[in-house]
Amino acid sequence: METGEFQTRIRAAKSGDVDAFAELFETLRPATTAVAYRLVGPNDAEDVVMDTYLKAWKALPRFNERSSLKTWLYRIAHNCAMDYLRSRGRRLERIMPQDEVDDRDIGELEDPKASLPSAAIEKAETVTAVRGAMAKMDEMHRLVLELRFMDNLSYADIAAAMDVSIGTVMSRLFNAKRKLQRIMREQKQ
Repeated sequence: METGEFQTRIRAAKSGDVDAFAELFETLRPATTAVAYRLVGPNDAEDVVMDTYLKAWKALPRFNERSSLKTWLYRIAHNCAMDYLRSRGRRLERIMPQDEVDDRDIGELEDPKASLPSAAIEKAETVTAVRGAMAKMDEMHRLVLELRFMDNLSYADIAAAMDVSIGTVMSRLFNAKRKLQRIMREQKQ
């Protein structure tokens, strides 16, 4: 969807056009589902996405467009997931089952030209190790890593999604990287 068309749809949706809302949010559904999936797990992600869209529909007339629609929706999805977990007294289920690991989430860990079976096995082991290390991190640091490296958000978008300053995002990202490296080193020992 072109930027101008996107803005036109936002204005129409803010005015109550359900079809415009549906078109906008269907384009953002994969990202919203990914956030919910990482926070609550595969069994409850769709419930969180639906709750996110209901809250977004109600709040859309107040959307001030200081952040992108995607960032605004990330924040709502995050809050809905946290509410969902609190209401059920559950802990975060942040690790995908091994058969659902998408190695694009971790980024390029190996040379994509490598075609040796041993390279594929090593890459899978690295992805598993990174996911295991991230599972040991506190939510704040894990989330900032996921938003930056899995969802490719800018520092400004992460700040808006987490409702913190850009400086806080930078600090948390720096500390999260250090913690991840430390945990990875400890896992090798």
